[in-house]
Amino acid sequence: MASDPNHGDGRKARRERSRRAVIDAIFALVAQGKVPPEVEQVAELSGVSVSSIFRMFDGLDDMRGQAIEEFGVRYAHLFAAVPETDAKRPERIQEFVRVRVALYTVAGPLMAMARHRAMDSETMATSAHGQRQLLAEQTQRFFAAEANDLTPANAANLVAMIDASTSPEAFEVLRSTHGRTRRQVERSWRQAVEALTASWCHTASPKPKVSQKETEL
Repeated sequence: MASDPNHGDGRKARRERSRRAVIDAIFALVAQGKVPPEVEQVAELSGVSVSSIFRMFDGLDDMRGQAIEEFGVRYAHLFAAVPETDAKRPERIQEFVRVRVALYTVAGPLMAMARHRAMDSETMATSAHGQRQLLAEQTQRFFAAEANDLTPANAANLVAMIDASTSPEAFEVLRSTHGRTRRQVERSWRQAVEALTASWCHTASPKPKVSQKETEL
């Protein structure tokens, strides 16, 4: 009797649905503060048995690592945000802050898990480093206009200060330690970034201008 070619496809689809349920459960548990989530918690929330989870993943680190990979897919649009062409500084600051707060609100706990587990897991360390690089590059994109008017050293310092002031760690301190609401964080960050850029661009040494004669040489 010939085998049904659809049978294998159906089994593969069920396996993928179970895998997605496990990943979704990890996201939900981390958002609840259960960091790192235990396999029993994941099994209960996902409806996938512990034994099935261990058949799908090569241990807890692999399970958490795949969750981090999924994190990169789900929130790539927030990391990759770019300002509107010719947007003025206040508009760029507003969009920059909006994107950062949106990212940290939905993904902050997973980002924190990667940082906290970085010492124990190469996968987590790589993920945490990659997240920091993406945030730094995002800051550079949004404030390229200001950086272009400064010396390379001052431009790098300005970008670093804005990036550090609006980091996931800063968001966590404002929300958890100081009890700031999301709206309060957004307002404070807009004011802080505006003050940084205005002050830096006003007082820092500008990039030397190239004379018309030099451009013709």
